[in-house]
Amino acid sequence: MDEEKKTRIMTELERIYPLDLSIKEVSQRVGLSEPTTSTYLKVLEAQQRIEVSRKVGNAVFYRSKEVDK
Repeated sequence: MDEEKKTRIMTELERIYPLDLSIKEVSQRVGLSEPTTSTYLKVLEAQQRIEVSRKVGNAVFYRSKEVDK
């Protein structure tokens, strides 16, 4: 896995927290394909760094887990 890609996704999700983004929105913001973005989001979810916030139809929305400041 490319750590730079994971970092780009995490940075974007942390930047907009507490809002969430769909896979398509994340992919557009970080410049990756939707399948690649989806794979990285699943990895980040498994690492418990992000969470699924909601599902609308087939769209899955993710957000960063709250970070202690």
